[in-house]
Amino acid sequence: MNDFPLNLVSVAVPRPVDGLFTYRISAELAPTVQVGSWVKVPFGRNQLHAFVVEPVRQALSEADLPAQVSLEKMKSVIEVGNSGEPVFTSELLALCRWTSDYYGMPLGEVLHCALPPAALGLRNARKNPRPLKQRTEPIVKPHELTLDQRVAFDQLESLRTELRPGKAKVALLHGVTGSGKTELYLELARRSLADGKGVLILVPEIALSSQLHRRFEESLGEAVGLWHSAVADGKRRDELAALQRGELRVVVGARSAVFAPVPDLGLIVIDEEHDPTYKQEDRVRYHARDLSVVRSRLTGAFVVLGSATPSLETRERVLEGKYSIAHLPKRIATGGMPTIELVDLGEEPKVEGIQAVLAEKTVEAIRAAIQSGGQVMIFLNRRGYAAFLLCEDCGEVVGCPNCSISLTVHKKRRLLVCHVCAHQEPIPDVCEKCRGDKLSPMGAGIESLEEDLPKIVPEAIPLRLDRDQVTSQTRLEKVLQDFREQKANILMGTQMLVKGHDFPGVTLVVVILADALFRWPDFRATERAYQILKQVAGRAGRGERPGKVLVQTFDPDHAVLSVLRGELSEETFIESERELRKVLNYPPFGRILRLRLESADFAEAKNRASSVAQRLTELQTAGLIDVLGPSEAFLERAKGIFRWDILVKSPEIQHLHRALRMAKELAHREKWSLGVDVDPYAMA
Repeated sequence: MNDFPLNLVSVAVPRPVDGLFTYRISAELAPTVQVGSWVKVPFGRNQLHAFVVEPVRQALSEADLPAQVSLEKMKSVIEVGNSGEPVFTSELLALCRWTSDYYGMPLGEVLHCALPPAALGLRNARKNPRPLKQRTEPIVKPHELTLDQRVAFDQLESLRTELRPGKAKVALLHGVTGSGKTELYLELARRSLADGKGVLILVPEIALSSQLHRRFEESLGEAVGLWHSAVADGKRRDELAALQRGELRVVVGARSAVFAPVPDLGLIVIDEEHDPTYKQEDRVRYHARDLSVVRSRLTGAFVVLGSATPSLETRERVLEGKYSIAHLPKRIATGGMPTIELVDLGEEPKVEGIQAVLAEKTVEAIRAAIQSGGQVMIFLNRRGYAAFLLCEDCGEVVGCPNCSISLTVHKKRRLLVCHVCAHQEPIPDVCEKCRGDKLSPMGAGIESLEEDLPKIVPEAIPLRLDRDQVTSQTRLEKVLQDFREQKANILMGTQMLVKGHDFPGVTLVVVILADALFRWPDFRATERAYQILKQVAGRAGRGERPGKVLVQTFDPDHAVLSVLRGELSEETFIESERELRKVLNYPPFGRILRLRLESADFAEAKNRASSVAQRLTELQTAGLIDVLGPSEAFLERAKGIFRWDILVKSPEIQHLHRALRMAKELAHREKWSLGVDVDPYAMA
């Protein structure tokens, strides 16, 4: 039987496999399919949605079929989704192609990340999306800008309206905490909307998206989309349809919103641009801040990177003249910047009989702040009740059976929990090794602080903000609203506490143990510690009353703490970090590629990593790259799998891409799984 001429369509599948897959498509369906649309296809034993990335073409004979594709084995498209209408604009498709090429990720995986099944309506039984509720006028009037804000806004507005075809337009808004950066974002958004352009606002945490979404919707007087993984499936579909119709022009969201199909995009704001959560750490490992700059090149949109503690990468782009800069040097509120005081845990008397390390001086400060009508925020970057369970008789620590990590004690749930693989087991009565009964929880977690603090500060009415306590968007908003309405006088939490929250009643911020931030095996550890402490300190004194910050530490002479206290200038500190990175050829002066080889067998994982490293010696000998390793990953075993890492460094990204292609060729030939991370952010 002669099947020719035959209609063929090439699609990208949402699976971790490189390349495109070719399918037959019937004469009836072929005219409805466009580049950027999606289709349902058979794949292995399953059916899945796939994305059309090339026009339908005709094969007139077997010579026109792709290499290694036989007519007998070729499968057919089952269904055309969305009536064949594109779900990807040409601009968004170009962004996804760039992401795939740069980060070494399969195109189908990137497209799936950009528009997941929920947005496409594949998880919702309703056939037709519902219209969004539209606002007609602002509820909140614009604040009058201060002189500093006006100067910064004029600088940014002149850059926004500048014509630079094919080039990125990026500016850093470097403003201290509480200086009113959000007001400038709003004013720039108003101008962009008045010009008929769309607006995209990114925040580092889902936890921050709701308050900023509400602020923008009330201030702009029109519907604002909310774009992140916690938004209900039906809502995601409704918002995508509204964006495609041009009815929705403003989106607020977390990092995945960098792919939101905002029409006629004119402004992208990356709030807290330094935050590491803008880097996706699984599946498609992209950086939303960097993709926003790429999207600026594609669309002409103006990118504003806002931060009180800009990353070294962004600071370097400013020094090179690639990014512009505007400053907000002072707070708006009359309380001014908080005073920062160190509590030397090696010298100060400590409270006995509690899990957390708390100096008596710190407890007195907490009590005084509450008695004067203020609120307190306490930062302790550890979930659970205690770090681990120790047998005092034999020294055994209960570890995870699947991962090379101890189990965290969760006392309220009476469980030991692995925060990597989620393994759980009951807290034992006796040691499994020696049968001793002296089992002690060691190291404080946020749960133990919540239990102990009211015992020593009876006036305390605490709320907790961490991922164990806040299990839904509704619960999150309830905790934040209760604290904002002063139904509680203490808010304690992990890193969720640090980012962007604005509570005018907070007069005291306490950091339980700053040292935990310094002792991390990562070249960014010192910079990151400074950013976290500066940001958490910035939560104090944002109203009319002055604020105070107490930082507990066993290392009061650490450089980061010297900067916080004003004994060392930020410029000197940053220059020291910059010079160290330059000598070691680390970002922003060099580029890094991390390759990860895995196996359930330790020796096999090691051998695979050694083989890949050996394959790269040709480029290393030529002086194009430096290869570090292979070595066991920081967490060498996770979920029962042994992990070995290879770090590849080079000043030029093209050399890293060449090394990546060589590694992929070997892994593909040997049928090995290869983890790829270009520009990794969490080295540990």
